[in-house]
Amino acid sequence: MEKKIVTSLGDTDLYKASMGNCVFENYPKATASYEFVCRSGENLGFLTGQAREQHQMMQNSCLSFSDGEFGLLRSLGWLGEAYLGEMAKGFCLDQPNVRIWDNSGKLGIVVHGLWYEAMMLEVPLLATVNELYFRHIFGEEPEGLFAEGERRLRNKIALLKQYPRVKVADFGTRRRFSAKWHDTVVRILSEELPGQFVGTSNIMLAHKYGVKPIGTMAHEFVSGHLSLVPSVRLAQSRALYTWLQTYKTNLGIVLSDTFTSKAFFTDFDVVLARAFSGVRQDSGDPVLFCKRAIAHYNLMGIDSRTKTVIFSDSLTVPKAIEIWKQFAGMIGMSFGIGTNLTNDLGPAPLNIVIKMTHCDGKPVCKISDDVGKAISGSPKVLEEVAAAYDIDLKARQ
Repeated sequence: MEKKIVTSLGDTDLYKASMGNCVFENYPKATASYEFVCRSGENLGFLTGQAREQHQMMQNSCLSFSDGEFGLLRSLGWLGEAYLGEMAKGFCLDQPNVRIWDNSGKLGIVVHGLWYEAMMLEVPLLATVNELYFRHIFGEEPEGLFAEGERRLRNKIALLKQYPRVKVADFGTRRRFSAKWHDTVVRILSEELPGQFVGTSNIMLAHKYGVKPIGTMAHEFVSGHLSLVPSVRLAQSRALYTWLQTYKTNLGIVLSDTFTSKAFFTDFDVVLARAFSGVRQDSGDPVLFCKRAIAHYNLMGIDSRTKTVIFSDSLTVPKAIEIWKQFAGMIGMSFGIGTNLTNDLGPAPLNIVIKMTHCDGKPVCKISDDVGKAISGSPKVLEEVAAAYDIDLKARQ
């Protein structure tokens, strides 16, 4: 039998809890469907049996948060008591509608269930597929690769120390090389960069190493609203105002590219711009985005220096530093680095995602500023959203 990869429900990203709470409080009966996609093109069907076995182990052990992880979540102060009560039971990741199969050589995974529950499967399943893939090639304890990974990591740390105002966080749970390597990365960063390493998205590791857990929302929260409003043009605005109503001044970083950043800034009115502490850039050109964010705040009569941009799209340390150099003093900045921290050991990383395709049985979509990141439950909803925001889909091809 394979060694179990995910051993705690806390081995996930904080935004799953923040979104889960918001969905639980506002749409407790909403359902959602998700689909696995390998963007980098590898045929991963050979992992089907092991992926099923890992999921079965998650079910059998009824994964839950440890006492310490649960205490950390409660201490944040913005998760509702009713939702915390659900969390305390442990979701067990025991969804009856999880299907894992060999799809003509490709790995097929679909998940369906209550939205606030089904969303908890995304990160553990992605982390599992990644680790199974690299175990298959290199074994469970590839010490040579770990040594190379640490060499690369310490070079990044040395570079960051030359720019003490550049703040970085770990956003790498989903695409990590392995759970063991992820743990090593967060430990070393917390030891070596106490003033610059501002936290991790991973709940379990945040608790273990006493660093800040970081995470607000992902694309699915905005996409899901396409099924919850009478017109697609209302979905993004409804999502942002629902978030604001739920969390007030907490969790003030809003994701900006679900329907493209053009659509986002169209809906990001003065009330939202003042209320949210900043925006997250996750696709497209980060320099152009930051210029647009600064211009948007200034147009609204808001001093951009009081706001923050979180950059999280395919970042490396040198890229983060170059962005910081260009905009230092103009707007607050922080950098969420994922794959380049948790899967930079030499071998090429996978580019895999699990994205929502339906909510309450209706197709939803994500368009993004990168053509390759678009995903939808049907071409029709993609076209409807594009028409609502005057986005030329043909010009993007």
